Amino acid sequence: MKKGLTFAGVIKNKIFKKRDVLYSLVPPNGFLHRVEQKNDLIMELSPILMSSAVSCIFVYGNPGTGKTGLVHELMDELQTEAENSEVDLRTIYVNCSENRTETAILLEILNSVNSAKEYPRMGWTRAKAISEFNKIMSGTNSQVLIVLDEVDYVLREEGDDILYRLSRINSNTKASVSTLIISNDIRVSDYIKPRTQSSIGRVKVIFAPYAEDELYDILKDRAKVAFEKSVVADAVVRKIAEIEAQRNGDARRALEMLDSCAKIALAKKRDKISLDLVDEADSSLERDQILNIAATLTKHQKLVYLGILKNIKNIQGGSDVYKYYLQTCESYNIKPLSERRVRSFVVSLTDLGLIQSEVGWLSDEGKKTRKIAVVIDGALKNKAIKLLRDSL
Repeated sequence: MKKGLTFAGVIKNKIFKKRDVLYSLVPPNGFLHRVEQKNDLIMELSPILMSSAVSCIFVYGNPGTGKTGLVHELMDELQTEAENSEVDLRTIYVNCSENRTETAILLEILNSVNSAKEYPRMGWTRAKAISEFNKIMSGTNSQVLIVLDEVDYVLREEGDDILYRLSRINSNTKASVSTLIISNDIRVSDYIKPRTQSSIGRVKVIFAPYAEDELYDILKDRAKVAFEKSVVADAVVRKIAEIEAQRNGDARRALEMLDSCAKIALAKKRDKISLDLVDEADSSLERDQILNIAATLTKHQKLVYLGILKNIKNIQGGSDVYKYYLQTCESYNIKPLSERRVRSFVVSLTDLGLIQSEVGWLSDEGKKTRKIAVVIDGALKNKAIKLLRDSL
């Protein structure tokens, strides 16, 4: 029988010193193993301080590779240097996972640029948002840096109109607008039309997944500040670094696992984080991660994933997936997308670790096709199905 915890008992156990350090976007001692990327971005952004707009800069990399945190750090440094140099600079950050349409993005930008007026998040048409955006930009002589993070969401769901508009903005406004795009998908250019490709810049800064030794250094650096002295065994840090390096080199996931180990130690009323807790923490996080990722999918990605999960076959073919997607769309009275778009969603779901897929021979269809498999247990599958149904 599990023993109950008390607040007094938890806070008495001195494991954490400053837990929020594990989740802070910018590390307390600066970014490790990202000097090359920081130097590249400084070189590309420096013309802003000389009152020149820079072409669209693309920052690519898997989740947990330091893209957003490093860009935030550089935005702060750039703003400070602009003030020292008496350059009128406004830096604007927009998360496209929360603003998935051109209208929503433009309104977010307007709220930052024109703080004298409050722009509602709902009720504006696209045409009205574009007109207001052009008017405000025409009325300012400022340097403006717009950062669009997780741009994958808007490109997949609505297209690249926002990028095309921003790439042409300097030809008809007083403002000098620079754009930096952050993407978790290295194939993001597949969603950008040729006309936009020719208008935006060619600068790409790649954030490669962290290697095992790099993850070890990052974990050690944060653990020094987050935990009391001698709480974390070195073997724990090394094992977590090894596990995450073999997956996606995701520092965020590695830090979450270290935090999970600490919480399990607290629950077990231990005063140290030992090696035997790592596997338990990893198993617990794996279950949570599937549901967290599923919750962030776009509407049609959710419909595809729901169709896959409800299919009773262990191995499904590409035509199965599209058939079940159409049935799911019909049941929710939603107009379906093309089979080509659904194939791209299957690739995305694979990249996110929600399914496994590979091209191979499928006996049911008697041909070579993409084979899709669900690799989560029944209980977790049922939770995911409920989550998707509730969110549609």
